[in-house]
Amino acid sequence: MVAAEIRNELLFKAPTRVGLLADVAEALRAVGVNIFAIGAYDKGDMGEFLLLTSNNRAAGEALAALGGDVDMASVIVCEVPNTPGELARIARKAADAGINISQIHATTTDADTAMIVLRTDQEIRLVELLEEM
Repeated sequence: MVAAEIRNELLFKAPTRVGLLADVAEALRAVGVNIFAIGAYDKGDMGEFLLLTSNNRAAGEALAALGGDVDMASVIVCEVPNTPGELARIARKAADAGINISQIHATTTDADTAMIVLRTDQEIRLVELLEEM
């Protein structure tokens, strides 16, 4: 079974420098925001962060104070059984429906479930398909 919902993900871009990750994490801690999921990439001269948080408004304000650009994007957050092949099932379901996945990040441990974050321009349709699985 796939539990899927549409959420907003924060996008934060700032010039790359040593300590940027520490500054992002400390800024969110200072305003009491929990990070549920994070992806971060060094794109040459820019650092790019993808963040699911407990409070996007407070997180956005804290990140803006660091001098970067803050934006938001709609994503699908899926909680799936932590078993081999779950991502393959989701990816195939999307592909067979003609839905392009433009971004993905995920996390798992030894827990019974894993969290997958997907971006597509067909969020509602994909959520409906995933909930049928």
